[in-house]
Amino acid sequence: MKEYQSKFLLQMHNFHKIKFWSLVPELNPSEHMIVFALCRCEAGKCGEFSDDLDIKLSAMKGVKVSDLAKAVRMTMPGVSRALAGLEEKGIIERRIDKSDRRNTLVFLTEDGYSKIREYKKRINKYFETVFERFGEDRVAEVIELIGELSEIAQEELQKELIGSESMQDGRAVSEDKIKDIHQ
Repeated sequence: MKEYQSKFLLQMHNFHKIKFWSLVPELNPSEHMIVFALCRCEAGKCGEFSDDLDIKLSAMKGVKVSDLAKAVRMTMPGVSRALAGLEEKGIIERRIDKSDRRNTLVFLTEDGYSKIREYKKRINKYFETVFERFGEDRVAEVIELIGELSEIAQEELQKELIGSESMQDGRAVSEDKIKDIHQ
């Protein structure tokens, strides 16, 4: 591996190690992911990246635990543990789905919604300061460059996996496997 490649991977690793969630010490990382996934799912953006918290508590339909697990790519037991912690903190409540009693629906509480909005303000303020210091133009350039690099890396990974699997047993990589790679 060339030196610049190692440096790049090291910097990506260092960036990944920044514990942004520590801005909200009231929640552990799993709880943090689940709360924001709950908000996205309620806003109709389950599984997508969005910082949309503009939901109306009175209009909440609840989110299935299984949908939250898919959105955050966690196991059901992991999600259940995080939900228990959030419930204990008064941020969410779980209810049996009246239309299908096999399902449990998750709702934000009024207090939980207020806390989440405060957490989001704290996180936004942090990133505004970081990006302001770095410079908006430079941030935009980095975003564009990392986007291009990500696309190329994804394409090359697909080629590599297709080549290695077909060499192993003569069959092509399934469409599902390629979709998993993208996610």
